Amino acid sequence: MAFLGGHYLGRFGKNIDLQEVLMETHSFRDFDAFAGSVRGADCVMLLQNPTRRSWDISEVDLPEIRVQLGRLGSGNIVEGQSWSNGYMLYLPLTDACAYSANGTVLPHGSFMILEPGSEFSLSTKFEHDWCTILVPSHKLARGSDLAEPSSGSEKMVCRVTRPNRQLANQFRALVDQIMTTAADCPQFESSPAASCAEAEVLKVGSLVVGERLTGETHREGRPQLPREEIIRRSKDLLVEREHEPVYVGELAAAAGVSERTLRTAFNEYFGVGPVRYLQLRQLHQVHRALRAADPEAAHVGEVLVRHGVWELSRFASRYHRLFGERPSETLGRERR
Repeated sequence: MAFLGGHYLGRFGKNIDLQEVLMETHSFRDFDAFAGSVRGADCVMLLQNPTRRSWDISEVDLPEIRVQLGRLGSGNIVEGQSWSNGYMLYLPLTDACAYSANGTVLPHGSFMILEPGSEFSLSTKFEHDWCTILVPSHKLARGSDLAEPSSGSEKMVCRVTRPNRQLANQFRALVDQIMTTAADCPQFESSPAASCAEAEVLKVGSLVVGERLTGETHREGRPQLPREEIIRRSKDLLVEREHEPVYVGELAAAAGVSERTLRTAFNEYFGVGPVRYLQLRQLHQVHRALRAADPEAAHVGEVLVRHGVWELSRFASRYHRLFGERPSETLGRERR
């Protein structure tokens, strides 16, 4: 399965224009609009390293399962909480891009499993493709060795499976076939064939959920404070100071660790260090503020300094690299 430009290359080599596909396909030139369209999780996204300013999602609804295929022209950092009533099974599709879930690298052939209501962070640095299925809880058990909890007190988690190329290829082929059939047959989603396809997806999904998980690897110099606690404390400060600038030293102090330890934790969890993370946070804050500002009354410089920016020209260059336009152009575009 592959994407070629604005086309989807199906299992049988049929080249399908995404704009003509009969299944539900959304193509975006605006990253924030794309981020707001993603289903299956309540999340926020930070854009990084765009190479193509296009983001596409194709979706097919089976009777109770949603199949999604995504094509992103950039890397991104996604943070949030998954759907509370079901599972999301996420498979990376771009071998040339590294994917990381909650600080655990997804090797080729591995899945990210988001259990109902689990908190997660997914990080990619460069353009990439992915596919997911969203399955209601009653349709999918956690596996024979991971029975459903008997009470609601057990915490649901984001899990990463060990590599299984055969299972990943089987999953990928199923998504490929469903997308191709939905593109060819406008009545597919409401047909008996959709129920048959769902049964096959459930079989493979159950195998994925029952897969063994990646083990914790020993790292030299691992901090005494668990990485997850460092990240939790850091996030608490970022939430508390949502509309204010935050500095690395403040994060380290809030987490109760050295800046070196904080840097290690951030690189493992987000795939970027705290300096880069805070820089992306600030860029997106300014971008959203410019888009929400009254174009007749707002001034770019005032918006920037309000968000802690003092090197205006250097910030404008970083902003242009990320969003493809200068801050003044964002404000001017909203005015038009």
